[in-house]
Amino acid sequence: MKYKMETREWLVSTAAYIIISVSFAWLFYDSMAACLAFAPFFLLFIKAVKSYAANRKKEQLTDEFIRSLASVSTSLAAGISAENAFVMAGADMEKMYGAKSRIVNELNMINSRVRTGTRLNDALFDFAKRTGISEIYDFAVVFSVASENGADCSSVISNCTRIMEAKRQAETEARVLIRSKQYEQRVMCIILPGILAYLRISSGSFIDVLYHNPLGIMIMSMCLFVYVLAVYLAEKIGDVRL
Repeated sequence: MKYKMETREWLVSTAAYIIISVSFAWLFYDSMAACLAFAPFFLLFIKAVKSYAANRKKEQLTDEFIRSLASVSTSLAAGISAENAFVMAGADMEKMYGAKSRIVNELNMINSRVRTGTRLNDALFDFAKRTGISEIYDFAVVFSVASENGADCSSVISNCTRIMEAKRQAETEARVLIRSKQYEQRVMCIILPGILAYLRISSGSFIDVLYHNPLGIMIMSMCLFVYVLAVYLAEKIGDVRL
């Protein structure tokens, strides 16, 4: 799923990166000129911010989609056609999430394409391709096979919804189990800069040897690299996706 940052997000991200750059330049190099060395990494920072935001949007859209399938399943069980079931699901999701929500826009797009002659199967595959969400693609495959082979779509969708909900529940439980460890990890991420800042403020002469000389710059650069790598790996380990 492509994510386009809003102006406010750009401003906040840029300000955050400037603060981080200035802080690291002072802590690790005692020179604001080091901020220029950090400038090329701004794009990587923005990429990470976009990735994080896109994943959050994906998680939200996946949950909303699963809830919409529950509405579709209910309509099919009442004898309504699949096409009309998705129309009713769009109305239900609008009441639940609002007319401007992503799931409502996506369902409206599906229903609009179906009204212009596109098969519901193809509209669902296009939805899956557009969002890049595996759960939606898996559902599109199952729904396509079921509808083309005359299977009971209501039962198929109900089973799909139940399986997806079980998977999401498992992910939620896993996140709860590791949440305390994530908090500990994030506190640990603050400790190194915190200790360095404390030494600089209270005993600056004690670590002056690490600044303004080639060996000190090399040592602090290695420390900074290991620190950033550790933070990255810790976040990756704590990222739960089944």
